[in-house]
Amino acid sequence: MKDDTNRKTGLAVGMAIIGLLVGAAIAYPLGKNMNESSMSGTSQSMSSPKTKAADLRVTMNNLLREHVSTSLTVTRSIVDQAPEEKLQGAVDAQTANAVAIANAVGSVYGDEAKTAITAPFVDHIMQSNNYAKAVEAGDMAAQETSLVALRADLRKVADVFNSVIPSLSSDTLYDALNAHENLLNESIREYKAGNFAKAYELESQALTQISGGADALTGGIIESKPDMFKS
Repeated sequence: MKDDTNRKTGLAVGMAIIGLLVGAAIAYPLGKNMNESSMSGTSQSMSSPKTKAADLRVTMNNLLREHVSTSLTVTRSIVDQAPEEKLQGAVDAQTANAVAIANAVGSVYGDEAKTAITAPFVDHIMQSNNYAKAVEAGDMAAQETSLVALRADLRKVADVFNSVIPSLSSDTLYDALNAHENLLNESIREYKAGNFAKAYELESQALTQISGGADALTGGIIESKPDMFKS
């Protein structure tokens, strides 16, 4: 009952961010922008502010959904006790995705922001992996230690995003990040228990939630850089 409540709370927090940040003034419907882009000449579509907004939204959605997929690939490989070569390949893909997310932020806010987000973001996925190792080992103390470190890293991520995107409340973002991690952690616990249908249901919920987060980040970025995205 408690896990079900946590899932519902997580989804609610993730979707609430959209309402806070993605209003009519900064909403750029993806389908509309793609149609406009396809009907324009190449040079016009490359320079259109609306196209830039649509591209940013697609980029953030792709990267954050990939974050969910690569993270679960790693943690499931850990639970499955996959060969070291296979596990390392999954970890490499997971880390590359984290760096790509930091680079996407840096492409708008500069190298300082990219550097600031890279370390805590990479650290948080490593702690997530440590949590999976503790789940695999059935070590409750190690699970709690990983969760404490994970929450500290998520606070750093939230604070960095707030520093470059003031409209993103650090506390609200932190709550959403925690909700996101709760879904992934619950998914890996269910996977370890052999409840595969439930594990994949939770993955689906995590992908839905992270898409909401991607839209929220896109909206906040557009709002913070109006000259870059104004029509």
